[in-house]
Amino acid sequence: MVPGGITVHAGHKLELPALASLDRLNCLLARTRYITRSSLGGPNRKTRSSSLQWRRHRHWRAPQDLLLPIAEAMGDLICHANFELVKNCEGLKCTLWFHDASKNHTRRWCMMAVCGNRAKAAAHRAKMRTNRQQRM
Repeated sequence: MVPGGITVHAGHKLELPALASLDRLNCLLARTRYITRSSLGGPNRKTRSSSLQWRRHRHWRAPQDLLLPIAEAMGDLICHANFELVKNCEGLKCTLWFHDASKNHTRRWCMMAVCGNRAKAAAHRAKMRTNRQQRM
């Protein structure tokens, strides 16, 4: 998706016009290279012998290739997840997005340990400040 595409389409079902903005993502994904090798795996418990395994290894050609796992995760989210559940964190200074897989789909923060605790601590301080002002 083009920059800002998440902002425009998050929380909504992805329709065909939205998918037209995937060109940049697809161009990035076209650069990926894998090397497939057979290698000796660990011992098999049943046969007590080692086995051959077929493994894919990524071929890193340039520093920009470090973006490829992120692009693959984005493509997986777009194609397999419910895009209506993509939300922006409600943290005051947070810019992160997340896929809300909670049971009731009521998740508000990217991480409760960071943004959630900050929001709850700020609400508690505001409540204590209000209580102090009312007592005076």
